[in-house]
Amino acid sequence: MGVAEDFAPSFTQKPQLRQEDDGNKLIFECQLLAAPKPEIQWFRSEEQLSEDSRTNFRIQSIGTNKYLVVLELDDVVETDAGLYKVKAKNTMGEVAASINLNFSPMDEPKEKQIDGLAPTFAKKPAIRQEEDGKRLLFECRIQADPRPVVSWFHNNNPVSEGPRHKLRIEKDGHSYFATLEIKNVTVEDAGKYKVTAKNDLGESNATISLNFDSDEAPLPEKEGIKPTFTERPIIRQSEDGLKITFECRCVGDPKPEIQWFHGKEEIKTNSRYTMTIEVDEVLYYLARLEINNVKKNDGGEYKAVAKNVYGTATAYINLDFESTEKPKIPEGRAPRFPKKPTIRQEGDVLIMECLLEAYPDPDISWFQSEKSIADSPRERMLRKNISKELYLLTLEIQNPTRQDGGLYRCNALNEYGECNANILLNFQGMPP
Repeated sequence: MGVAEDFAPSFTQKPQLRQEDDGNKLIFECQLLAAPKPEIQWFRSEEQLSEDSRTNFRIQSIGTNKYLVVLELDDVVETDAGLYKVKAKNTMGEVAASINLNFSPMDEPKEKQIDGLAPTFAKKPAIRQEEDGKRLLFECRIQADPRPVVSWFHNNNPVSEGPRHKLRIEKDGHSYFATLEIKNVTVEDAGKYKVTAKNDLGESNATISLNFDSDEAPLPEKEGIKPTFTERPIIRQSEDGLKITFECRCVGDPKPEIQWFHGKEEIKTNSRYTMTIEVDEVLYYLARLEINNVKKNDGGEYKAVAKNVYGTATAYINLDFESTEKPKIPEGRAPRFPKKPTIRQEGDVLIMECLLEAYPDPDISWFQSEKSIADSPRERMLRKNISKELYLLTLEIQNPTRQDGGLYRCNALNEYGECNANILLNFQGMPP
């Protein structure tokens, strides 16, 4: 027996208008399919309607996942004229349709009658590397009707078309494929990216973070580097729970100054707060904030602000405590690759290894380009628990040939987040 899948609302009958009680009552009706049952909103112009003595809403099941949606207006007056719009929304998406109520040509509304689908992301943004990581492509699939306007943002700043940035949106069947391409990638491109899709029926947003290992991305070929946080911040708590440490890795030239904030209040060094910044690698720094004698009211949003003469960068950290007597951060940790992957060969076996931090136990997937790798006699994927939160991940390839060359990706996913490690495999002098 098959299992019915959930799906976004869609109209099988657009809104229609009929009169009752010699024109004193107006009834707007439409029919739609949806799973699960949708929430319904009615609007006149841009004003959302509410039920009252004159206004009544109904949604009635008339079949499997099929609904009759009704708006009734009693004691109709001329000021009821205008553009009426119905929105149906569930967890899978949103749809809207409209109908004009005119008593005379003078009542013709300024707004256009619009039908279609508000944008929804059918595929969340993903990052693809090309040209040994010198070119990055952010890609996502959007369902929308009419065609959406797509905008990209990097650390809340709009991304515009230019020599390094290319923005594309292509129609692909009943959806749209949106791409942001970045050429000549440097560490300054790290950070949080947001894509916004908007049309006349609504707006939808999706985000993705671009993080680099300390030596993974090149430094820009110019004098001076604006501060950039290259990895997501890390939170650690001591065994006794009395000390919490935030760690943020950033790059900058000259060395950036770091300020820490809890909410809107700047943190100053005292007996409870210790702030340090140390050299991690050339032009890379590790900024730390230590909180001693942790209290419940230490929870909330923190931010680290890095500044030098070339710019400013901000890293955000949410400190949430479990509901216990003592302040304790949840044990969960989003996957993170603390070191660059390694490649070595032992006899006829090529071995790729990644060190991973994560909790709880993550799902691991390996890819060659965009092709998923499955366990086989020739290709083996191994996972070794080094400690509660540390794993050694291995991909072994027996008797490798030049066809095995290319970009490999190890994907780690748990309920707290997702992370990728990229490995470029080049062969020289190998058999074809």
